[in-house]
Amino acid sequence: MILSCNLDYGEKSLYEFVVIGSGITGLSTSIKLRSYNYNVLLVGVKESASIYSAGIMTLQLESLRDILLVKESIKILKEIIEDAELEEAGIVSRGFISIEDSREAVESAELLRKADVKFKQFDVREASEIWSQLNFNEGEVITFTEDDVLVEPNSFINFLIRHAEERGVEIRVDKVERIEFDRGCRLVLGSSEKISSDIVILCMGAWTKDFLSKIDIMIPTTILRCPAFRFKVEDSIPPFADEVYESYWRPGINKTVVGGGYHAEIVNDSRMFFGEPLKRFRSGAEKLLRLRIKGRVEFVEGWSGPCSVTPDLEPIIDSLPRYENIYFIDGLRGYGLMRGLALGYLLADIASGKKSIDSVEDYRLSRFFKLF
Repeated sequence: MILSCNLDYGEKSLYEFVVIGSGITGLSTSIKLRSYNYNVLLVGVKESASIYSAGIMTLQLESLRDILLVKESIKILKEIIEDAELEEAGIVSRGFISIEDSREAVESAELLRKADVKFKQFDVREASEIWSQLNFNEGEVITFTEDDVLVEPNSFINFLIRHAEERGVEIRVDKVERIEFDRGCRLVLGSSEKISSDIVILCMGAWTKDFLSKIDIMIPTTILRCPAFRFKVEDSIPPFADEVYESYWRPGINKTVVGGGYHAEIVNDSRMFFGEPLKRFRSGAEKLLRLRIKGRVEFVEGWSGPCSVTPDLEPIIDSLPRYENIYFIDGLRGYGLMRGLALGYLLADIASGKKSIDSVEDYRLSRFFKLF
């Protein structure tokens, strides 16, 4: 049986679209829908996983599809920023370097060419002259891309919230407890208020799995808690990924750097999504940073945030099985900040009927049906 969000008994929906989730994907979905003059409500709690990310939007990734999504996200961001000051938008730096061995550098160059991304590659001697703050090892290759964006996530998300409100998106800070289908489709908020909508879009990130399980829909995601750290350093550094020792870093405010190693832990309880990182993750990240940075390194703070991962590492974008007019996105595997603007715009086009759901066949939930 298909259950619709269209209300019975002649009752009119209050909103054409309700988007659940106040992270970057929910915000971008809402902004795009509003650009089509739809009546849009965004509901979300104050703390989103986007705020707890490291704040890196880089084109130097291992998948052509991901590179193209980040490229589109950066294009969208430029349109959103318009004449705003970079600091107002939370942007702290542009450009990115990746330190790789020679084999990885060849593969990276091939991917960047296919994505039509401008880049330059340097040997250790050349890189040492340009980025004298960093230590390089003989035989390494340093790849530079100029369009990458590095942000302080809290400031960046707050900028997007202001932009959405200026464009006419209604934003409400509240939690959606459940969806009722007894007389159509209503969202029951934590305040006990009930809201009706023609179409509902779930951009709930790591919370999606538990929310959908309440209506007997299972999705094959694993929730990871990923740490990030802030260290005080003597000199400003370029944002970089160290693919040799496996860490990533960007400049922060007040002569700090933000990043970490490729550490994560599985969490099954949403109450554990945020919190202090494990001590071994902190010590590991500091050791990795000291391998590359010259001068003093002093720990400032650490935090963790959740990300959801699918078995094939690709996102899920789909309408819900058995539930008409409810769409969702999940499984961004910690790349939500990088890809969220592009995927949110894509989801808005699908939910509004401007693109067919078949256009994202590779992202649909049905690819995992054999797992259940």
